Amino acid sequence: MTPRLCAAIVALFVIGYSALPAASQTVAMSPEDLARQTLAQMTLEQRVGQVFMLGFVGTSLNDSNRALIQGLHLGGVTLFSRNIDNGPQLASLDRELQSIADPVPLFISVDQEGGLVVRVTTGATVFPGNMAVGATGDPALARGLAEASANELLAMGVNMNLAPVVDVNTNPLNPVIGVRSFGSKADLVSRLATETVGAIQSSGVSAVAKHFPGHGDTSVDSHRDLPVVPHPLERLESLELLPFQAAQRAGVDGIMTGHLYLPAIEPRQDLPATLSKTVLTGLLRERLGYQGLILTDALDMDAIKKDRTAAEAAIQAFEAGADMLLIAGINADDRAHLAEGPPALLAAVQSGRVSETRLDQSVLRILEAKARRGILQGAVAPPTVPDVAVLNSEAHRALALDVARKAVTRQRDEGGLLPVSPSQRILVVVPPAPTQSDAVDDHLAGNLLDAIRQFAPSATEASSRTAVGAARSADVVILGTFDLAQSPSQQALANDLAATGRPVIAVGLRGPYDAGVATEIGTFLTVYGDRPVHLQAAAEALFGQLTPTGRVP
Repeated sequence: MTPRLCAAIVALFVIGYSALPAASQTVAMSPEDLARQTLAQMTLEQRVGQVFMLGFVGTSLNDSNRALIQGLHLGGVTLFSRNIDNGPQLASLDRELQSIADPVPLFISVDQEGGLVVRVTTGATVFPGNMAVGATGDPALARGLAEASANELLAMGVNMNLAPVVDVNTNPLNPVIGVRSFGSKADLVSRLATETVGAIQSSGVSAVAKHFPGHGDTSVDSHRDLPVVPHPLERLESLELLPFQAAQRAGVDGIMTGHLYLPAIEPRQDLPATLSKTVLTGLLRERLGYQGLILTDALDMDAIKKDRTAAEAAIQAFEAGADMLLIAGINADDRAHLAEGPPALLAAVQSGRVSETRLDQSVLRILEAKARRGILQGAVAPPTVPDVAVLNSEAHRALALDVARKAVTRQRDEGGLLPVSPSQRILVVVPPAPTQSDAVDDHLAGNLLDAIRQFAPSATEASSRTAVGAARSADVVILGTFDLAQSPSQQALANDLAATGRPVIAVGLRGPYDAGVATEIGTFLTVYGDRPVHLQAAAEALFGQLTPTGRVP
């Protein structure tokens, strides 16, 4: 963003600004009354800004992101790895962000789901993801993990977690949900979603259930194209919608839309649910009776922006019934257009395309949610912010490892290869994969070979290219796998290793679906991730230090 554009935006949105009274002047009001009082003192520009949640560039405040956040009166920001060096740095950044919030404190959000999708990977605990929790089948672990994660987020100044994922992952070929889901059974997902939402919000952080009306039975990634969910309403009500209803009963602050086309529900060809009034207002608001916040998934994902700009999508999503409009700034071109959404919606209100009454409905919901969490002070006491010592604490690390250990699932051991003897000649093969973890842990091994060498120091490794030749002189081959069904090269490698006649043990470093693809491998452990805690649990299971108790969720 050029300095001239920044100045123009600030000038446009500061016109008519009037400062609100200090939060401390408002005492013991209900969230609804406080929201109405606050709304009555906001300018039109401030009300428009309140419905936007934008990404930005930088790990500290600069003129550009100050103009974006303060100049546009944003209601929220969403953080990505480009904003985060480590936990303590994030805490400092978030204090800076709140210092320029205008006219009320920001929702500061992040995707800290655990497992595969986490934004803070250094200086904070990296917890296992949903499917690992699902494999334990233990609601108490789900609650404990969610509470610990929320406390760390609060210590870093984050007051909204864009989690949990409550999609029911019924499609083994799903390229974007997979282990981000609690599992393939709606009742299990609902039960764990309820515990997770309750724990996040009781800690003082807003939870957001996603991706409505359900991204679990798709084979297309909505970051790249528009997935189609062909099911009728009756099927959705018996499966996909159940966890969202459970989250609703748990009082979830927000539900995030999915960029999905539902031809049996939406009459307009290829119109994503995010932009569909039939889905957001007709189904979610009216049929399900949900009265909390509706947040969009990022409006600059390809499923949306291939047919419209993010700014136009923001207006369409708002017309459909969304309350908060999220534009992430996914790539450099997207980031060049981040500031265009609020002026576009402002023009739509001024022209009469969007009524002020409709705008105020969403702003009230946002302000009420902020009041309920103590972000907008005066209705409830703000949550007690934990000391930064909670970040990556010994207790939280122990909890993360406990969940990872209890998640380990022995899907089969037809040849009785487990446990492995440290005296065997062990070859470790882990082919490259796009979703491999790069998280570094000061206490645990960061790759499968190093985790195995704790028990078998003489273990060796081979690349995918040299693995077959090296396998012929090994007593046992340990193969790490990542989403085999979506990787012909990994499938070929698994087949070639099995064809050597040497004993092969596969360790599924993603979901449990690989075991159904590599049927030629008779021993299969699944650990639901390749973060250091999962690798440690895998090594312990391989060498008999723990007995797998997890079940495919």
